[in-house]
Amino acid sequence: MLTPLLIAILMLTSTYNVSATDSDGDGTDDANDAFPNDPCADTDTDGDGMPDTLASGCSGTYVVAYTSFEEPFTISTVKYTDTGNESIDRYLWNNANEPHVAHNQTTGSEMGFSLYYESNGGVGLTDGDYFGTINYTGTVGNFTDGDNGYQMSDVDGITTLQLDNVTAESLTFDMFLQDTGYETSSPVDYLIITFRGSNSDISILDTTGYDIDSSYSSYLGTWTSTTVSISAAGQGHLEVEFSSNSAMEALYLDNIQFTSSSQLVEDDDDDNDGWSDSDEATCGTDHLDSSDSPVDADSNGICDALEGDDFDGDGIPNDADNDDDNDGVEDSEDDFPLNPNETTDTDMDGTGDNADEDDDNDGWPDTVEGDCGSDPLDSSSVPIDTDSDGICDPLDEDTDGDGVEDGDDAFPNDPTEWDDSDGDGKGDNVDDDDDNDGVPDLMEERCFSDPLDPNSVPTDTDGDGECDPIDYDDDGDGFTDINEGWCGSDPLDYNSIPVDSDSDGECDSMDNDSDNDGVDDGEDAFPDDNSEWLDTDGDGVGDNADTDDDGDGWSDYDEGDCGSDGMDSGSTPEDMDGDGVCDGLDDDMDGDGVADADDAFPGDGDEWLDTDGDGIGNNADTDDDGDGWGDSTEPDCGSDPLDVESVPNDADGDGSCDVQDPDDDGDGVADADDAFPGDGDEWLDTDGDGIGNNADTDDDGDQFSDDLEEECESASLNPDSIPSDIDADDICDPLDDFNDIADSDETPGFGLISALLVLSIAAFARRD
Repeated sequence: MLTPLLIAILMLTSTYNVSATDSDGDGTDDANDAFPNDPCADTDTDGDGMPDTLASGCSGTYVVAYTSFEEPFTISTVKYTDTGNESIDRYLWNNANEPHVAHNQTTGSEMGFSLYYESNGGVGLTDGDYFGTINYTGTVGNFTDGDNGYQMSDVDGITTLQLDNVTAESLTFDMFLQDTGYETSSPVDYLIITFRGSNSDISILDTTGYDIDSSYSSYLGTWTSTTVSISAAGQGHLEVEFSSNSAMEALYLDNIQFTSSSQLVEDDDDDNDGWSDSDEATCGTDHLDSSDSPVDADSNGICDALEGDDFDGDGIPNDADNDDDNDGVEDSEDDFPLNPNETTDTDMDGTGDNADEDDDNDGWPDTVEGDCGSDPLDSSSVPIDTDSDGICDPLDEDTDGDGVEDGDDAFPNDPTEWDDSDGDGKGDNVDDDDDNDGVPDLMEERCFSDPLDPNSVPTDTDGDGECDPIDYDDDGDGFTDINEGWCGSDPLDYNSIPVDSDSDGECDSMDNDSDNDGVDDGEDAFPDDNSEWLDTDGDGVGDNADTDDDGDGWSDYDEGDCGSDGMDSGSTPEDMDGDGVCDGLDDDMDGDGVADADDAFPGDGDEWLDTDGDGIGNNADTDDDGDGWGDSTEPDCGSDPLDVESVPNDADGDGSCDVQDPDDDGDGVADADDAFPGDGDEWLDTDGDGIGNNADTDDDGDQFSDDLEEECESASLNPDSIPSDIDADDICDPLDDFNDIADSDETPGFGLISALLVLSIAAFARRD
């Protein structure tokens, strides 16, 4: 976007081509053209304002004034004038916050113009804007006449271009509207083109109340040429008013021409010597040289060169003939004495009345004057033609030429009026309040109410006397409508104002950081709370206030101490026993009631001791002290299951402690039946001598060894059973081959032994 300084440079340094010196294009340079703006004529020998000749077939239309913005121009000041204070100039490149500025410029042969600007409350001219004479054609392709044109765009307000005053019948101009999105809501984009005249204003184009994009699409993206009649307006000026707020909303103008029809009458006496050009041709003199005139010695209006002739052939020479052309009118009374077809030239234009369609040269044909009731032979008697359209009033259906037929015209003789909406006798054009509703028409037009409908009055929401369409703050709440529109508040409701959470002067909807907490709203979970911006767990409580940011049930403080991520719900502290104290901070992390320092298994809630150090906790270990005896057995057996040195007595080593073992010594004889329950080698003591039978050589104590008794076939376990020795030779009978008492060959002493044995048994028997 151009800066304001660049605008000034652009306006002052554009490239120009000097226009041609033949303004009317008739082939004669202006310097040599007596009528430089009329293509129908160029010479006026006698300087009487009547051209010597009129071009054949000429349309009679000429350019009164024009501009194509090609001529080098000068600006009356290089500063804008603040129209709010005429005494203060504002520099073009330093006009920040100026609501009203204007500048004027004049050109060479082209028309001068002025530009006025009024801000709509936006950034105005501070952001640099495109307006002025330019040669940039990036948008329009080419200008229609020359290299330059005029551009108006992106001023966040209203620019009004006014050309110099002119009097003309017709206006033609070329216009290009950039094709873009024009707004219909505040601020409204619009284009108004008007010719403002001393008699009336001619409305050429007014988009007010319409969507330019849809209603005027034919003007968009292309050059269009417009021609309009402005004859009824009188002297006036072209005014172009354009409201825009974007560089893409642009208006371009070029080739503006004001034209009128030629009113020239060909001069019949070019050298103004009193002799008509046709007479001089007949008499042989130069009709362009006033010093070369026909000689007429008798001053009868016939040059001497023709006096000797007999023009009418009646046998009387002209100099003697009172009626040379024999038309019945004496030469002294005949304006054309040598033309039998003409006698009178009422208007003295050199054309006889018979051939002259306008005998009195009053601009009205003789036939028309007859129909209109005026005298065709009296130049002071002309038809009444109120609108000067060439049709006299009696024949004109629109007497005043205002475009409204008399039958529909409230003021048929007033070209400036045709309607009287309120019937107050004042035409709408001069009536400041056409519908008599108390609101001036100009105000109603600006305010988009109907100036012709008394029931349609401008809306003024805040009652400040300024209607809403032109009031920058409709509801009077101190916020412009533009800002309220941007900010989402109601520009028509005093109680609805833009929300500005951080009070930074920028409403929240336009503020990237509504609460001014340094985090853009798009990234801020709480855009209106400057104390919060994140809500990791989406619980509606900001992280700053939330003691558990990730919503995992663990406070951020604890997660910090426990080494997990307080912003990640997937990252939680280890809490083996689920007591709410993370393992890193828990003195008893497995919750078994034993402090980890004393717990052989701090990570196992079911174990805390391992008495035998075998890696299996006591609760699971069936032999806590590792002594080979089950913990359930040792108490029953009277040993300590937690003391490896304390083991049950197990005499026979069969794994069953003696207390529980029915056969302690494992000799196969129940303790109750075992004479030696603690001796696995003994269980009987037949003779009760304290020596178990297995070790006792004489189990029954009968003084006979068990072996002998076995050999002697006596019962070794029965003391009453002793070997028999009939012959008392001390050899038991089963072994005694000589079993008679007298056998001296038997073993000697046996009888003695037998006797001793009998005595011993008897002694025991007595003791019992």
